Amino acid sequence: MDEDHVQRILREAVDVFARETRFDVAFGGLERAGVTMLTAISGAANNANEGVLVRTDQGLGGRALRERRPRIAANYVASRQITHEYDAHIRGERIVGLFAMPVLVDGEARAVLYGGTRGSMMPGTNFARIAAGVARDLSRELSIEDEVARRVEARGGARASDWTSDRSQLLPLPQHLPHFPHLPPATVETLRTVHAGLRGAIAEAPTPRLRERLLDVERQLTGLSAAPLAPGHHARVRVPVQLSPREIDTLTQVALGATNAEIGEMLGLTENTIKSYLNAAMTKLDASTRHAAVSRARSLGFLV
Repeated sequence: MDEDHVQRILREAVDVFARETRFDVAFGGLERAGVTMLTAISGAANNANEGVLVRTDQGLGGRALRERRPRIAANYVASRQITHEYDAHIRGERIVGLFAMPVLVDGEARAVLYGGTRGSMMPGTNFARIAAGVARDLSRELSIEDEVARRVEARGGARASDWTSDRSQLLPLPQHLPHFPHLPPATVETLRTVHAGLRGAIAEAPTPRLRERLLDVERQLTGLSAAPLAPGHHARVRVPVQLSPREIDTLTQVALGATNAEIGEMLGLTENTIKSYLNAAMTKLDASTRHAAVSRARSLGFLV
């Protein structure tokens, strides 16, 4: 399993968790052999929780992992429902109330997401529902990584990058959009790299006529991933989602594994501008992570 990639997925999930739930501080970690190391933090005052090892028989997060359901302590330090090995870390972040959401993959606890308040009030009434959605998305991403590792092992230990660098292609997609099921993964990756380069050429086209010709080529390329229509259908149903050219440009680079900074350098834009385009695309596609946005954009025919 690509540990760097998994940690990046976790950090993204924690960022989404913090932004959507509006907790004052959010953090999380992956469970390994009964121990969870907290490696992703958002909104920290002094990183008091970074690198903390949480055992499944200790603390609120340990209880959430053990019981495989979310747990909450409105006054963490005073709670009698948990052990208190981590009080010093909680006080270090000035956390009063703490919420822990386990992330389950095939029924097994694989990670935990925390949300902490620095006052006595929890952030509204929907945080648990929102947290559950983020946990489901992270569960799906971890499941994909498991499948990547399985395929690598089946190929005799070859690196994952030898056959694909785009895990998002493994996300569940509608069955009527198979996306090159008969092509070797390396060929699919080449097509996606070509598509990204074509998007760049479209943006730099000096005349409207050339830009339109390139757009027509791009439409043909993205159309290759659409399966034949089912009997009785005579036209492809278009989903009412509209992405701007820059949003598509951003997603094509995300699909190739580029960071926001790398995308900004490639497109000649600032990293904050790239974040804005990505957030806008995620909102339009109803996706809570960048990888889910790529998958949904691909299923709608915006990407190869």
